[in-house]
Amino acid sequence: PDFRMPQVWKSSLAVDYKVPVEFPFSVTAEGMFTKNINAVMIDNYNVMNPTSSWERFAGPDKRYIFPDEFTYTSVRDACVLVNTDKGYGYTFNLTLTAEPVKNLDLMAAYTKTEMKELSGMPGSNANSAWVGVYSVDGPNNPTVQRSQYVMPDKVIGSLSYRIPYLNDHMASTFSVFYSGFTPYGNSFVYSNDMNGDGVTTDLIYIPKQKGEVSFLTAADENAFFAFMEQDKYLSKHKGEYAEAYAARAPWVSRLDFRFVQDFSVKAGNTRNTLQLSLDVLNAANLINSTWGVYKNMAVSNYGSILKYEGRNESNIPTYSMVKVDDAYPTQTYDTYLNISQCWMLQVGLRYIFN
Repeated sequence: PDFRMPQVWKSSLAVDYKVPVEFPFSVTAEGMFTKNINAVMIDNYNVMNPTSSWERFAGPDKRYIFPDEFTYTSVRDACVLVNTDKGYGYTFNLTLTAEPVKNLDLMAAYTKTEMKELSGMPGSNANSAWVGVYSVDGPNNPTVQRSQYVMPDKVIGSLSYRIPYLNDHMASTFSVFYSGFTPYGNSFVYSNDMNGDGVTTDLIYIPKQKGEVSFLTAADENAFFAFMEQDKYLSKHKGEYAEAYAARAPWVSRLDFRFVQDFSVKAGNTRNTLQLSLDVLNAANLINSTWGVYKNMAVSNYGSILKYEGRNESNIPTYSMVKVDDAYPTQTYDTYLNISQCWMLQVGLRYIFN
């Protein structure tokens, strides 16, 4: 009865500056800040929330252990929409545009984005939106973490040069477009249910050093620490719980080329132009099949790197390292080829009259 529709506070500021030089040169800076007032998340009313009487794991990872009967009734789910005021985000963009010589247009821009939330409602129905939340102590108790579809850093740029000739009856335009970004974020989780809440979206604890947590075998421990040292995110966050969607995929650079040829004839007061265009999208991939292509995680299920093997009488958990094709993974990402990321050729014909 107290549910409210989504509501946010949003503030923005932008500044344009014309640089005092002999050619057109402008700088634009834009910033936006958003704070949740009434964001939306799912609460499962039938799942018990941890209390001080519940057991916890021993050691550096002290998450709650859900009892065998962690639901109030035999009905598993009673998912209800609720509000939260937790979460915020910001975006900053800096854009430079210039025309150092006539018909040569240059543009470069950088965008920094961060969004934090309790739940991005990652599902197609109430239950899937609840179980899809990555957490330490269960989907009813999420922490503020990065939003799933945030692209923290992105760089774009373009260069375009138009060459008119025959009294501007014909013109050729050459353009190059660049975009660089980390395409997606991953979450390091256990491959099975560690805390006993019936959900397999438990974020891992990242050990500081060997011997801090218990592994099933020495081979598992050695393989995990070797894997951790080569991974940028894990190696920088030792002694912490992994954050959802914070492990970014490798940087991807893409180049697009465009050629446009104009044929113009003036009839009376009307200028008629036939324009032929040729676009090569993700052109670098034409040279090398691994360029301009996203890299996918080598481990299964986008981050299921450890398996919970149980706990002893002192509540000390034991883990094993997940294998891929019967071998321990040694790198986080490998090349993932997809037809949609292949280079593409596009030809266009347009008639313009004005």
